[in-house]
Amino acid sequence: NGNIFVVKGNTIKTPSINDGCLKGIMRKQLIEIINNSDYDFIEESISPFELQKSDEIFITNAIVGIQPVTKYRKKVFKTEVSKILLQKLNVKIRLS
Repeated sequence: NGNIFVVKGNTIKTPSINDGCLKGIMRKQLIEIINNSDYDFIEESISPFELQKSDEIFITNAIVGIQPVTKYRKKVFKTEVSKILLQKLNVKIRLS
């Protein structure tokens, strides 16, 4: 019950609504933040292979906010980008 975002290098990718993502407030807010940052944003399908090769994965929804995925199968992921985006999201919410 949320959306997945994958970070590889300077690119953040999430599947489209047509792939089954939730068209929610958190997703919309986060995409706005990403588009106004130094990251490249792509909205397209994500394969299981891409999950294994990514630098970072995080899941979002309105209840949890941004939840970093620290491990998938045997791979351990960073949490740097998700922490940066969470800080920007908190600032944006306070200013609203």
